[in-house]
Amino acid sequence: MAERYFEVEPGIELHYRDVGSGRPLVFIPGWTFSIDVFEKQIAYFSTHYRVIAVDPRNHGKSTISVNRNTYDVQGADLGKLINHLELKDAVLIGWSFGGLTLWSYVEQFGVQNISAAVTIDVSPRTLSSDSDEWVAGTLEDLIAVHNHSLDSAEHYRQFIDSFAENLLFDHAITDEEKSRFTAPSLRLPHQIADALYVDGWLTDKKAAAKTVDEAVPSLIVTSSARADTAKPYIQKELPNSEVHSFGNHLLFWEYADRFNEILDQFLSKHNLSETALQNS
Repeated sequence: MAERYFEVEPGIELHYRDVGSGRPLVFIPGWTFSIDVFEKQIAYFSTHYRVIAVDPRNHGKSTISVNRNTYDVQGADLGKLINHLELKDAVLIGWSFGGLTLWSYVEQFGVQNISAAVTIDVSPRTLSSDSDEWVAGTLEDLIAVHNHSLDSAEHYRQFIDSFAENLLFDHAITDEEKSRFTAPSLRLPHQIADALYVDGWLTDKKAAAKTVDEAVPSLIVTSSARADTAKPYIQKELPNSEVHSFGNHLLFWEYADRFNEILDQFLSKHNLSETALQNS
């Protein structure tokens, strides 16, 4: 795979992989994770598409930055990378808080350079006073994590272990899987992880999600646990989006064949396949 780096500002490099040819599919990982989570999608889709998987700043092999740790900054970084690579008609795919990066990009740059958007197990707003809204938790949850789980390096390690054991898979996570998926997170100082976590919980991307829903084909995939709240919300607020629910938070890894088939069919249905690009 082509491992590359791009300097988005002095001293800050984004690491990304660029493999295959055709319509660009841009994969964005979630909070503290790396592009390694998309290994099965990179292998599958790079045979028919140009697959670009990017580590946002502070993620994976990208530069650790003490300052400007927000998803709006990640959206701006993504825009710089897309411009650098001269991407047109790209499909953006954001998992977890990577979806916030995707929506932040749309807020700042619009949809003129993208042909579709895919978000995986992420709601446009993590907190809300509206009991009917699709959210990820309560204010009390945020306060507890901020004050007691991300307040020291030791507590952060414990939180990441618990996150991996309880939220990633339907099956019981193996020691090898835990080591593999937590290693990028544990590279980060707990202060930076906390800043990103709090920003993600306080971010409101509902308007950007509606822009995507109205302007380009949109696919939303949620975990089974969030389906009961997510599906009615999506039907009401994002009615043009295709929705699927299964698995746990890392559903596209555990059920890679199912996820890849859903994404493949979505791309074909909206004439976004390699053949459609060549004929356009």
